Order: sequence, then structure tokens, then C-alpha cells
Amino acid sequence: MQLKLKIIWSNNFIGLGIDQVSSKQTIPLTNYFFWPKSEAWEQLKLELNSKPWVKNKDKVKILNTAADVMNFWRTNRNSSAFESIMAQLGDVNFVKIRA
Repeated sequence: MQLKLKIIWSNNFIGLGIDQVSSKQTIPLTNYFFWPKSEAWEQLKLELNSKPWVKNKDKVKILNTAADVMNFWRTNRNSSAFESIMAQLGDVNFVKIRA
């Protein structure tokens, strides 16, 4: 079992969600949480902590990556730097939308 961070990227917000991925299927583990409208990082943390089968190292990795994406978005959301964060974080699913 592996966790995969999913990001919806817009100039006005980002949505963060987590999938559980196995060799046979991908299952949504959380809803999307939209930042800065909500405390998305805290919501992800609460969701992960409610899943006792998720290893702590996997929780830390996902939450650190989510924080990295949020910080990058904060300073680069209106620039053409979106492709650079996608290249840096190849294990994250990104979807860019126009809002």
C-alpha cells in the first residue's frame, strides 16, 4: 500500500487530497480540502491520524509534501512556475485548472 498526494492547482486556491494506491487499484482515502479557504493541512493530518493502518513515516512524508506544495503555491501561484513544482514532485498527481 502506498499513499499518493493529489493536488488541484488554481491561481485562487489549491485542493489537497490523498489516494491509497496498490498494484491493482487506487482508492480515494480523503476528500479534497481546499486551501486557503480551510485549514487543509490540519484536515489532512486529522484524516491520516484516523487511519490506524497508515504508517507514521507515510503520514509524515505526505504532510511534508503537502506543506511544500502549499508554500510553493503561496509564492508562485500566479507565475509560470507550476511546471517546476510538478517536475520536483513527480510522485504527486497535479491537475491545473483555471478559476
